[in-house]
Amino acid sequence: MRNRGNNNFFWFIFLIILFSGGLGTIFPLIMIIGVVMAITMGAVHTSNRQESIRNESYRRADNYYRAGSAKKYSAAQMAKINVYLRSWFRTRRSLPIGSNIDLRIHGERYASLASLDVYRNNTFICSLSDFGRRYPDSYNEILKELATLSEQGHAPEAEVIDVTAAEPVRPKQEQTKEEKKPEEKKIPASQDFINEINQLNDDIPDENISNGLYETCALLKQIQTLEERFPASKDKLKKLYEYYLPILVRILKQYDNLQAAQTDPSYETTKEKLTRTISLINDAMKTIISSLTDQDFINLSADISTLEAVLQKDGLTSDGQLPKRGY
Repeated sequence: MRNRGNNNFFWFIFLIILFSGGLGTIFPLIMIIGVVMAITMGAVHTSNRQESIRNESYRRADNYYRAGSAKKYSAAQMAKINVYLRSWFRTRRSLPIGSNIDLRIHGERYASLASLDVYRNNTFICSLSDFGRRYPDSYNEILKELATLSEQGHAPEAEVIDVTAAEPVRPKQEQTKEEKKPEEKKIPASQDFINEINQLNDDIPDENISNGLYETCALLKQIQTLEERFPASKDKLKKLYEYYLPILVRILKQYDNLQAAQTDPSYETTKEKLTRTISLINDAMKTIISSLTDQDFINLSADISTLEAVLQKDGLTSDGQLPKRGY
């Protein structure tokens, strides 16, 4: 092909000389054309040669990769590796290989070696398939390690079956007993305020204020009991827990901090106002307690009246009294 191209080139020069009428006038033009064509042909030849070398290199690397594992590991060994990896990645996402390499699945579950990516020092390198093409020696080292792990992790060939061993199913009643966790008992909001008020009361020396706070805690204890027995009335306690009691606690904390300033002229006035405030909030809680049960008392009274009316209608009463039964 190259010789034929050169012959055509010389014929081209000959024809130019023949029809031009002389060499002297067109020799410079012939020289320029010759140099350009020579450079062009040389560049094309170099490019074709480099492309041929590159393709040959890729072909050899790919053949080496394809033959590297296929010749070294049998179908049975590869099956063992796949069974081991499927079992491993059922509950894990990563498998360490050596000191700085680990394999990680990039899908929901392991299907084959193509499901794995290669990481070095927690940095993504490439998929295991690409790793095999780029670094065939290192790829074979990974396969060697996987083959060793599969031999250690599974029994002889009789057990190399791609079936997941299911754990024994426990009776449902037994599962319920083991898995049911004891529920944490929620501390009522009233108890938190009782504890905080009692703690503040221990640091307040005034007897009138302390007695008022003792009554406050007693009323809160009563509200706590009623709240448990009449849960439908909890809405009536919303302002008590979110507004009244938080303000009272804040006032008590401020008053406790002012114990060191008892000689201040404002101290006695503040003490009297606090005593009156505690009395007011105690009265408010008594009203709340009454409101928690007022509907229940109304219902109870109505039921009593209904029963009395029925008994009277059936003639089983005498002047509002049940007749005495003789024995």
